[in-house]
Order: sequence, then C-alpha cells, then structure tokens
Amino acid sequence: MIERRRTVALAAALALAGTLAFPSGAAPLFSGPTDDLGNDVELAPSSDYAYLQEGELVVDLSAANPDAEGVNDDAVTGVEDVFRVRYNGSQYAHVWFTHESDAVTFYANGQPVQSEAANVTLAPNATVSVGVRVDTTGETADGLLNEITVHARAADPEDVASSEDGDAAALSSGGSTVQTRAPTATSRRFVALGVSAGEATAFDASSLAIDGTDGELTLDEVDVASTGGSLSLGVDANGTEDSRSRVAERGAEPLGAVAVTDRLKSAGRATLRFSVPVGYFEERDVAPENLAVYRDDGGDVSKLPVEMTGERGGRVRFEAETPGFSTFVLAADRARLRVTDATLERASAAPGEDVVVTANVSNAGSITGERTVAVSVDGSVVAERTVEVEAGETATVTASVAHNETGEYAVAVDGVDAGTLVVQSSNSSGATADQPPAGEPADEPVREPAGFGLTDLLGLGALLVVVAASLVLARRTPWR
Repeated sequence: MIERRRTVALAAALALAGTLAFPSGAAPLFSGPTDDLGNDVELAPSSDYAYLQEGELVVDLSAANPDAEGVNDDAVTGVEDVFRVRYNGSQYAHVWFTHESDAVTFYANGQPVQSEAANVTLAPNATVSVGVRVDTTGETADGLLNEITVHARAADPEDVASSEDGDAAALSSGGSTVQTRAPTATSRRFVALGVSAGEATAFDASSLAIDGTDGELTLDEVDVASTGGSLSLGVDANGTEDSRSRVAERGAEPLGAVAVTDRLKSAGRATLRFSVPVGYFEERDVAPENLAVYRDDGGDVSKLPVEMTGERGGRVRFEAETPGFSTFVLAADRARLRVTDATLERASAAPGEDVVVTANVSNAGSITGERTVAVSVDGSVVAERTVEVEAGETATVTASVAHNETGEYAVAVDGVDAGTLVVQSSNSSGATADQPPAGEPADEPVREPAGFGLTDLLGLGALLVVVAASLVLARRTPWR
C-alpha cells in the first residue's frame, strides 16, 4: 500500500460565538499548492470561490470576495464544486482531506471525503469536483485551523471493484477533463485538467452575449493552448466599461466587450470565436473589413487581426487570435472627420474681388476617411472641396469667395465661422475714398492775389545774380 500526502497551511481562522470571522483583507479559507502531489494529485480552481495566488490554490469564502458571496453567520453554508482534484497516477487511488476543524467539511459526489474510510476513488486521469460546507451555528471551531492534509493512497483491486455506483463519474478515465460552467447569464468558467503543455483545448462559451443590449453579438468558443498543464479561465461580459472607453478614445465604435482571466497563468496563444446574425453589419453600417478586436491589458490597447470564417446557421462567424488574455473589445473602425477651424485671407475686398478661405479638417477616427466640406456666404453654399485625411491627422483645404455688392457677409466652412467679409465700394479705376474719381481735378493750393510764388522768387534771384556778375566784369575790362 502506497500513501502520499502533503500538508497545506490555512490562512484564516474560525472564531467562537458562532461566527466565521476573517481578518480584514479577505483572508482565504484554504490555501494549497496547485502542483501535483507526488506526481499523482493536482488541484485547480473551478469556481469564483477559488483562485491562484503566488502558486497556491486559495479558497475564499469571505464576504470580501469580490466575485462570490461569503458564508452566512450562524448558518450552515454549502458551496458546490469549489475546486477540482485530478489524479494523474497509473492505477486507481483513494483521495481524501483531513484537518482539525469540525466546522469545515470537504465532500465529493455528495459525500464527505475526510478520512481514509470516507474517500473518493479516482481512476488514472480522472477528475472529481470538491465542495465545502462551513458550519457557523455553534462553538465548533476552537482557535485556528492550522493545516489541511491532502491524501492519495493507491487503491487495492478489491476496493475498486466494490466502489458504489455513486462514484461512477469519478471512476471514469481518459485524457484531459474539460468543464464549462455558467455562474450567471453574463459569465462562464472553464477548467481543463490533465492538459499537456502545448495541447489546445476548445471551450464552448454557449453563445455568451457580449454586446450588453440586444444579445446579438456573442462569444461562441475559446480555443487555448496550455503552456504548462491544466487551464482555468474566467470569462465575464460585465465590468468592461473602462476598456470600451479607451477604445472609443481611439476613434473606434465599441460593439461589445468581454474580459478573460487566466486563473492558473498557464494559457498560451488562444483564438476567440464570435458570431452575429446575418444582416448585423449592414444594419450598423459596418464594413466587415473595418471590424476590429482591440485587446486592453490595462496599460496598452493593441489591435488584433480579425478573420471572417464564413456563414453558418444564419450567423456570420469570425475570429481573432491573441497572445494572451485580458479584456477584448469588438469595435467598428470609423473615420471621424470635422472642420476644426477656418479663416479668411483678409477681412475686406472690392466688389467681385476673390478672397481665399482656409480650413483645417481633422480625423479623430481610427481609419483614413474622406469628406466633402461646403463653403458658404451668408448661409448659401458657394464652393465645395473634398479632402482625404488619415487617422489622427489634419489636412488643409482652401477656396475663393467673392461678392459683387457692397456690404458685410458671414463666411463659414461646414458651419465653422471663418469671419466676416466686408465688401467696400469702388469704381472701375480702382480709386478709393482717399482718391478723386477719374476726370475730376484734384484740389490745388489757393494763391494769394499779390503774393509771390516759389517759382517767381527763384526767377528774380537768378536775374539779380546775372546783373551783379555783369557789373564786375565791366569794371575789370580796360578802356581804350
């Protein structure tokens, strides 16, 4: 007879006075390793009460558990299928748990498994679910529950032959064990035990609705490869609002979202398979080539390629491959173009004179888009321009406007104010108010009747100079 065991420490206390008390911070009830026991027994979570923490299986039945309700005070609380035990040995084995508390009972197949006599018999590669019952009605737990021991003993042939029919499910053998649960309408729990590293397992998500409204967009299957043995995944369609917002900030239109949690940290590359009814994309004006799956890991948002896989059963099916799990947002990539500002070349012009209008068109969407913008004067469209803008970029468009009548006119581009154009009066010569019209003499300075003008004064001065010079020459000339 061979017996292998491992002792597992508890991290919580059962207090007196009929109350199951936990220290603040959601202390766990059961903490144990998830690796196999002497290469024979493997433990893995299969409910929201169990999860992996630093390489150990933790069962948290406290009220502080964010994913499940805690046990009641002064009551007997039973929780089915809290975690799973898989036996990896080469012959049949008996498995049971022992500890020192009368307030906690582990059971499988509806029966306690807390002694060598009260055990569950497992075939090679077989799996059984383990539930927990906690009694908080009396003084049944005196002090701390210090340890739990998981036992595995090779079964004698006569023990196997005498197993009751109730153990038939536990005695079944085969390859990996796959379990799918639906705790709520918006969540799924997947467990695969006995999976070899590199082996892929397909989990049926039972058409989990992920659009949050009409339920037409569904997650149908998760196909995941293991990097190191068993798999335990949590899938939730609620609580994805932050990821939806981050994708919307990129310019895409969220259609639905789902969060996938790798609870054993053993998942490798995976494929998510989705479907929608025929006509879904047309109703929402979504081109299939613009359908995207964004992965939000809490820090970065990356875009996964989408492959359309055809139509079957009245539904269009598509899939996306991911290197790991986090929150996935299905979205329609959109171009979001708008005029951000517009200006006039100058604020005034003559009748019929062209003035250039300039406008910037930005694309806050997730794909390149094209848009035709209208230039209007006092609400009447006078020009149109078509521009193509890449995602996240801005382009500039220009057009000329003119008006033949004087006045003030409001100019806009797609409703964005470019300014007011003032058309001033003028004539064919181009003279402005500071210049006289053609054919009319300009005003001249008024002369005084007896006054000397500048020209007269200069002429008189020149004459005097000539007379003076003549007199000088006459005196120097000798008389004969």
